[in-house]
Amino acid sequence: MIHRRHLLQGIGGAALAAASPLSASAPGLDLSDPRDRLTALAKMRGSTDGSLTIGWVIGERYAVVDNKAIPMVGILAGTFSQYRRRDADTFEARALEVAYFTDLETGKLLDTWKNPVTGKIVEVPQTRMGPSLILMRAEGLEIPNPAGEAAGMTIHHHFDDPIQLHGRVWVTEEIRVASEPRQPGGRGFRYNEMTTYESRLDDLNDPDTTSAPVNVQFQSLVTYRPWMGFGDTPGHTTARGFGGRETRVEDLPPYYVELTERYHADVLNDPIAALQVSEG
Repeated sequence: MIHRRHLLQGIGGAALAAASPLSASAPGLDLSDPRDRLTALAKMRGSTDGSLTIGWVIGERYAVVDNKAIPMVGILAGTFSQYRRRDADTFEARALEVAYFTDLETGKLLDTWKNPVTGKIVEVPQTRMGPSLILMRAEGLEIPNPAGEAAGMTIHHHFDDPIQLHGRVWVTEEIRVASEPRQPGGRGFRYNEMTTYESRLDDLNDPDTTSAPVNVQFQSLVTYRPWMGFGDTPGHTTARGFGGRETRVEDLPPYYVELTERYHADVLNDPIAALQVSEG
């Protein structure tokens, strides 16, 4: 999950057939214009006035072996972000992701986990990525200086054309990340994510709305990670989830707040300070 982030395409074929890319037929933003579309994206993914926003996702990851999806772990993730307009064509964002893997039966944080395919018992890591500087344009996101695990990887991101139907707007973003094996005999890495944001057109058009209420759907397809204990087992993982975006910590899922207070208190105590990142 890039600061990404998080998050899915639930528009069926019939809806797509009935819908069309947004035009300037209604007052407000003209989402066929890149600059207006950028404003809408900033309202859906964050806030246009520089305020803190926090996206959250609850979901599940599966192992895919012989075309069968096998439930593995739960996902509980949050991305803290702050957007500001750099120029007419660019928003600058600072983003930080904190995520946890949870037990499928109890919903509680996993410290160790038994791989349902190989039977191996492994330690389960937490995820903290960032803060990162991200540039957002109407076409997609750019990370000028990828750091940590993302350093040296090929990253591609783009936004699909918005879809309007019954007074609502859907925008899907696609992320593809790839790297070759970093040691002889190792696995290469592939990360594919599709996240769909859904908001009311009236909220996007309202000049007084800086952060539009949004529903989020998330899907991904990712190669096995070394910590998962798959060894040479063929296959990959896939995930699905749903979520939203909040402006206050207290509106996040309660168990996410509990875990983050326990393990990453600095993020909750002063999120803006935690988002500060060097541009060098």
